[in-house]
Amino acid sequence: MIEKVKKEILELQNQLQNHPIYKNINTIESLHLFMSHHVYSVWDFMSLVKFLQNEFAPSSTPWKPLPNKKIIHFINDIVLEEESDVTPDGQHMSHFEMYCLAMKEVGLNSDSAFSFANSISLDKFQETMLRYKLPQEIQDGLNQTFSFLDPSKPHIAAAAFCFGRENIIPVMFNQLLEQMGIDNNKAPLFHYYLSRHVQLDGEVHGPMAIQMIEILCAEDITKWEEVKNAAKVALTARIKLWDFIHNELIKISTTPSLNHIEIHEEKVQDH
Repeated sequence: MIEKVKKEILELQNQLQNHPIYKNINTIESLHLFMSHHVYSVWDFMSLVKFLQNEFAPSSTPWKPLPNKKIIHFINDIVLEEESDVTPDGQHMSHFEMYCLAMKEVGLNSDSAFSFANSISLDKFQETMLRYKLPQEIQDGLNQTFSFLDPSKPHIAAAAFCFGRENIIPVMFNQLLEQMGIDNNKAPLFHYYLSRHVQLDGEVHGPMAIQMIEILCAEDITKWEEVKNAAKVALTARIKLWDFIHNELIKISTTPSLNHIEIHEEKVQDH
């Protein structure tokens, strides 16, 4: 059944792999634009991970033994790395915080994204997104992620996590590393963040996420159908987000930067 799902979503995965967005991140301005939007996907990924942890390895006192030991091991392992990973200089922080630090490293203010993460709550979700003036396309992506978080159907959240994130992130981030025109010297922590996910998701988390789906669905045809549909929706949502950011990148690529204008004026004056 897992191979059938993979076959069904292959075209969408190829669209993401071959998306034109990657080669259009070639200036600091374009990197700023990309990161300022993508940071919210980094945040909602953390929410998706924590939902799965709460479902399969909830914190409770007194402790009680729980089923699904393999899933518990996997979820706790990924939370350890996503919520308290190590930066190149030895600090411990979540990947969201690492991303915000990478934004600051390239001269981009991350205060709004960080404040949003600290302010958001489920009962005021829409209100908070409006208050922080998130673009409608970003709001749509966040709403889509949270629509997967149904405690009665954890396999749907697992499908979004597996096929919409863990098994496609290595492909997407490899493309960013290979095609974008911002080198490691200009954005070292961003490159580290991308490389870290390629390594973790490609070698460890991706294969384990597949096993989680197989355990949760077993021989249940209905669950497998829901997993396939959720995977398609998650991948389509990412394509829509990439389309939105790409269109924004095209806009700034046709507009001279302030630096270019200043240099041009100086040359005119010299002449």
